[in-house]
Amino acid sequence: MQTITEEDRQKADLIFAETLEKVSLGFDPAVLKILDDPESSEEEREAIKNKIGQEIVMRLMSLADSAYLGNIRHGMAASFAATVLRLGAIYVKIFMIGFALLALARDERSRAVLAKSFAAAIFGKLLAEQLNWRRESAQQVEICCLFLEIGKVLMHLYERNTGEALPDDFVERCHWLLALKIAEKFELPEYIGEAFACVFDETSLSFTHNSLSVEGVVMTAHATVHYIFSREHRLIIRSPMPDARDVFAITPGKAIHDYFRSLGLGEDYLQIMIEEPPAR
Repeated sequence: MQTITEEDRQKADLIFAETLEKVSLGFDPAVLKILDDPESSEEEREAIKNKIGQEIVMRLMSLADSAYLGNIRHGMAASFAATVLRLGAIYVKIFMIGFALLALARDERSRAVLAKSFAAAIFGKLLAEQLNWRRESAQQVEICCLFLEIGKVLMHLYERNTGEALPDDFVERCHWLLALKIAEKFELPEYIGEAFACVFDETSLSFTHNSLSVEGVVMTAHATVHYIFSREHRLIIRSPMPDARDVFAITPGKAIHDYFRSLGLGEDYLQIMIEEPPAR
């Protein structure tokens, strides 16, 4: 368990106050309320695309049309409202927050942090699916992974705005405190905080009765991706890839490739070593 002092907490409070409490994320906060409301209309969800950055709209719609979802036979999403339906409102919400913070921080460190987070998210999702988990549980894993290190982006923004370099050990010990504050500010699900406690506070591998828990899969995905990035500075995977003539075929490599390409991160943060599928 990492020791967090009262001085650490006060510094985290200051960083939060000097960043997220003062800056604009570049989108109308009202859109978050629309995403949170299960009764919001298709017209209201479609109108969101006019209230957020067009690059984010493009990335989300590209992701909704990719092999990331596990089934590309649906064709292209006809509207932004359909994109929200395919991806899930909470995923869209976190994506908006993460990329808005990246646009503000504007540094390669923050881009690398998000690349690691996205890599852990898709690995965690694929692992949950291998465990035959329900879609809802797999998405919880994905969302927690997406959010695990977002506090570092806020710290990078603080350094950029103030010119103050934060000690590396402080960043590593305390970034999750800022992520918790972001989750609270934007009324994100409580299970995100539970995952943070498991990964960064208690640091325990958590099981349910007969399987890894959501927190356990989050930790496994985060630790695996962190190890690979620490050695290679990108995600390197070995996977079969489908024949280019079979546009509907999906392999883990294809899903991960399309995911990173949709996010604009493929060339810098992903390398796929193509392996032949086992003979049948």
